[in-house]
Amino acid sequence: MNSVNFRVRRFRLLPLPILFFFSVAIGQSSSNGAVSGVVKDDENRQGVPFVNIVLKGTQLGAASDENGRYIIRGIPPGEYTLVVSAVGFRTNEARLRVEPGSTVIRDFFLAHSMVELTEVLVYGASLRRERLTEAPASVTIIEADDIARNASHGQLPKLLEAEPGIDMVQSGLYDFNVNTRGFNSSLNRRLLVLLDGRDLGTAFLGATEWNGLTIPLEELGRIELVRGPGSALYGANAYNGVMNITSIPPRASRGTRVLLGAGELSMIRGDVRHADAIGQWSYRINIGGISGKTFSRVRTNRNFEYFGFNPVLNDEVKDLNTDPVRNVYASARVDYDYEGGAVSTLEGGVAQVENEVIVTGIGRVQVRKASRPWARVSYTGHGFSFVGWTSARVNLEPEVSLSTGLDLYQDALITQGEAQYSFTLLDKTLMAVVGVSHRLVDIGTKGTLMLDTRHDNMSGVYSQLEYRISDDLKALVAARWDRSTLHENQFSPKAAIVWSFLQGHAVRATFNKAFQSPNYSELFLLVKHPFRSLAYYGNMVENPPGLTGFVGGVKPGASKDMTVEKITSYEIGYKGVFANSLFLTMDAYYSELSDFVTDLAVGVNPRFPAQGIYPGDPLSPRTIWSYVNAGRVLEAGLEVGMNYYLSDMWLFRGNVTWYSFEVVEKNDNDVLIPNSPNYRLGGGVTYSHERGDVNASIKYVPPFDWAAGIYRGPIPAYTIVDLSSAYRVTDNMTLTVAVSNILDRQHYQIFGGSYLGRRATVTAAYTF
Repeated sequence: MNSVNFRVRRFRLLPLPILFFFSVAIGQSSSNGAVSGVVKDDENRQGVPFVNIVLKGTQLGAASDENGRYIIRGIPPGEYTLVVSAVGFRTNEARLRVEPGSTVIRDFFLAHSMVELTEVLVYGASLRRERLTEAPASVTIIEADDIARNASHGQLPKLLEAEPGIDMVQSGLYDFNVNTRGFNSSLNRRLLVLLDGRDLGTAFLGATEWNGLTIPLEELGRIELVRGPGSALYGANAYNGVMNITSIPPRASRGTRVLLGAGELSMIRGDVRHADAIGQWSYRINIGGISGKTFSRVRTNRNFEYFGFNPVLNDEVKDLNTDPVRNVYASARVDYDYEGGAVSTLEGGVAQVENEVIVTGIGRVQVRKASRPWARVSYTGHGFSFVGWTSARVNLEPEVSLSTGLDLYQDALITQGEAQYSFTLLDKTLMAVVGVSHRLVDIGTKGTLMLDTRHDNMSGVYSQLEYRISDDLKALVAARWDRSTLHENQFSPKAAIVWSFLQGHAVRATFNKAFQSPNYSELFLLVKHPFRSLAYYGNMVENPPGLTGFVGGVKPGASKDMTVEKITSYEIGYKGVFANSLFLTMDAYYSELSDFVTDLAVGVNPRFPAQGIYPGDPLSPRTIWSYVNAGRVLEAGLEVGMNYYLSDMWLFRGNVTWYSFEVVEKNDNDVLIPNSPNYRLGGGVTYSHERGDVNASIKYVPPFDWAAGIYRGPIPAYTIVDLSSAYRVTDNMTLTVAVSNILDRQHYQIFGGSYLGRRATVTAAYTF
């Protein structure tokens, strides 16, 4: 069966608009009320964008749009305290009464002040809005202004580069691996990445294709990265954390904006966005693209960029295409805001990516041309939320394995639905969340990476209870049960207690269990090198075709089952605000990791010997590389971060991360190392002015060793200094500049990755 046609026929789009219009219809009737108004700067009387407006003691809230307008719908009748807070302004509160079916109009004028650190809100740690200081987890926040200032380079992971506890490495122009707390890899998937609730991971490898976004970074409103295991709420692959990315809704970005950018490595980018609101409807349309030359270099004939490559395993037989790396995209979104409460969203998009080079366990692979269509529908209101999405990946041209010269395909479709309901009991002292999710995965490789087309499904049921014991003490328990056609059932519990012993100061203790499911490569990979005596097998491959004899033997009855990787973690943390100018965080953890899926290696799997014979194969006997569960590790770490607001205009940041590990058990043939340094240092300074701001950041990484698949070698120490700036030229035009590695210090961050240098970009945005 042609897997591309298979993908097109099975791309599940039709149910999503049906769900959208159904949610609009059923949401019309409500006896609840609403609050709306405008938030303005008390000095210039201009609207203040992205202000947090919440009803104290509830999960109801909103953010103001670019003109300062806001509306909160679905409010049950009663009396409330409305809290209005924004970075750089004093927090305001107002008492009001909401009547059935009516809208209360309340405007606010905010006075400038030092940042109100105690009023910064987060969502991802508990699936509800709460103060950052009271969150039961380590959370990193990147706000809209910080995103926009750095958006010129188009590389989302670099927004997190100098943050505490985050292990981000780059191996290509858009090939990044973002992780926390050790055991990174060339295809890291221990961090779950969500954009508006949609998983950005690919099906076959599970890693994120960062150049496949269908909106520019300027359309992102916030990034929350929750560090530490998160399977109790998010399921599989929230092993070391969860990155929750939210986009700016159309109502908050009305108008037409044109982006044009250029930079080093022949980078050019452009985007046209139009957004507007008509009554309760709002919409946004984006069309754009970005193109630039790659850092990657040709490695045929052992032409390596740096020392340490294996002359046999790492020599490539195919020249990479040095044409620019491109992403051309289009997307559209429609929102409906109900009078009685809630919001429904229908959106979709498609990205066409070309020429990116990614590092895998069997060598570098170049994506010639692939299409990434997707669609999403959601409904949120009255404590209930639903998100349904479908995401496909289709190779328009085969990918090229530079190490083997083989053409590869990975055409896949992922469809997921998730429903969640949150409510309060016991006079709002007990807050509960219950949810259920179901995912379908269809994947085919035309026999290039695995033999058969797969149709798998996964389900999860979860719940969380948070009890407010007193005004300064709360306890939380959560649990999730997951089933899958790819692994045995999993139970993931969580427990936490948070004590806010002083205003703006809190300590916490947290217990978590999480898991990571094997990906399709680890289970079903089947590749024979056409020019060398090498073969690569996934653990579940049954009777590799033609393999009739062995050199070295295979253990009779050896188990073929592969289980999930597991982690049990204990954490303590502190968050404190001093004189509303110093924000300090300290998080320590101790974890036990077990059932590691080994790197692709020789002789680790008892089902396959070190060498096997294919009759009639001139390259037999072949060295067989495979995977297996093996290993137990103890790890511990400490993450310390500091933000100091010297004044309204100056912010200084600094952080240090320590990490240690001990291998208790491992496979004799596996190299089990964390691919992370023992410590990292980061910091920066930001100067803000009414016309714009400037930010400089620095990250230092000491030397460490790297081992992932066929790439094994040392990583020398490196220091990266980045500079970014945004300047509002006129009320309609903004200029942004981003310079990565401004000192142009040539280095590599993973072994097998590209040699990286400076990349400076500039973007002009005009809005009308």
